[in-house]
Amino acid sequence: MNSDMLTTLILPTVKADPRTSVPVLIVNIHSQLRYIPSYRKAWIAKQKALEKIHSGWDTLYNEVWQWCQVLERYVPGCVTDLETEPAYYNDRLLHGCQVFKRLFWTFKQCQDAFLYYKPLVQIDGTFMYGRYTYQLLLAVTQDASGRILPLAFAITTGESANNWEFFLYRLRRHVCPQPNICVILDRGTGILAAIERQRSIWHRTHHRYCLRHVASSYYGQFQFISEKRQVTNMGI
Repeated sequence: MNSDMLTTLILPTVKADPRTSVPVLIVNIHSQLRYIPSYRKAWIAKQKALEKIHSGWDTLYNEVWQWCQVLERYVPGCVTDLETEPAYYNDRLLHGCQVFKRLFWTFKQCQDAFLYYKPLVQIDGTFMYGRYTYQLLLAVTQDASGRILPLAFAITTGESANNWEFFLYRLRRHVCPQPNICVILDRGTGILAAIERQRSIWHRTHHRYCLRHVASSYYGQFQFISEKRQVTNMGI
């Protein structure tokens, strides 16, 4: 009863809903076979099912540049910027081979909508989960009712100063070149260094720190929930 057999069994379920959790798949397997696999075996089976559905992780990365071309061709005004770097194997350069480094993209609808939203940009990053643990950098804005509009996206290897510089330069160039906008960010060393490097293109903008991050940092030092709420309320 190896993971390959379980992959065949759960493939229809995963294909119908890739977000199906591993515990649900274990229940599914038990109902059909009266066999309870380990969590690890069921997890491996799900990963194999996802690879069968989507043609494998490496194949998908090879198609990223085609995805960018399709976006720019069929979504007028869409901007994509894919960066690759030379590939090495055992410290030996592989000629004619490139590997994914980072990607930026934004849609014209987002660029146009920003003109009618608050002159406000909120910037942050979050971890991605899966075989390749890159990070998603994201810029959003708000309308008068506080509803969120995504503006631009980037997939990078982390929140280093170089990666933030890659994202912020393109954000400023393609999405929000206007003066007198407010930029809300956390106090991450990478993003602060990137802003400092790009001081010339971010002049005539106002920088503020995210209250949620300030309150979380405060709570990390002084663990009193009531005081954390007061810190947040002071900035409202």
